[in-house]
Amino acid sequence: MPTPITANTGTFISVSEARTMSTSWINAQLSTPSTANPKAFGFGKDKIQDILDQSGCVGIRIYNGIDENGNKNVIVIATDSNGDDMTSGLVLDLSAPCPNMCAPNNALN
Repeated sequence: MPTPITANTGTFISVSEARTMSTSWINAQLSTPSTANPKAFGFGKDKIQDILDQSGCVGIRIYNGIDENGNKNVIVIATDSNGDDMTSGLVLDLSAPCPNMCAPNNALN
């Protein structure tokens, strides 16, 4: 049985490691980042907090998806202590993709 997500799942990494991973992702794509093939997705703090504040939530899972227009996006859903998606709760989508909603040039761009 796979290990479920816990409140402490994940590892912090350095900006240098993040830059390497981000650059590798961009280089692995078959096209330049665009609205149909974004390099990042942004969500507001309040929306993420709403997901985390659901009763029984111990973490989040992020799925890749493609919307009705053929654009890549991500779906954020809460997970419980069994590692199950909380499908009767909030499901977050409609992020601010980059491009067009990109951060100014920084270490991850």
